[in-house]
Amino acid sequence: MRYNEPQKLASILAKVSSLSKIQERTNALSKLSNVVSDLLPSPLNQQCRVANYRRGILVIEVSSASWLTRLRYEQSELISGIRRQILPSLSSIQYQINPNITAQLSQVDNQLLNKAKTPSIMTQKSAEFLYTLAENVPDKLKKQLIKLANHAK
Repeated sequence: MRYNEPQKLASILAKVSSLSKIQERTNALSKLSNVVSDLLPSPLNQQCRVANYRRGILVIEVSSASWLTRLRYEQSELISGIRRQILPSLSSIQYQINPNITAQLSQVDNQLLNKAKTPSIMTQKSAEFLYTLAENVPDKLKKQLIKLANHAK
């Protein structure tokens, strides 16, 4: 009969060398991606992402050719910032166009819009305040305030 005891994920990753190498590589690319995102101006950093780093060459994916042109204007500052902060061995940057970045960004925007469209509900206490306010205003405004207060749930 086998003795199976739960093990921590960290100990499993330490035993399996290929998994630990993948984890280290993923963590390094994630840190590099954060540095690149911080160095780029706001609309540009949403249109590109770090794809890979190998042999001193950083590979960045950009959503379109127009954003690539704008990114090239920032290239010298980007290289010097990356060298200064995290990667002194960086020799150059290579770019690739990947339109899927825009699709993923629009999905995130759609999710945010759907969350924002949730209807707001007026509380009973707010309705009472509107009724109280309606007692001391002209008739035209009074009718509108009462109509609004009747929407309370």
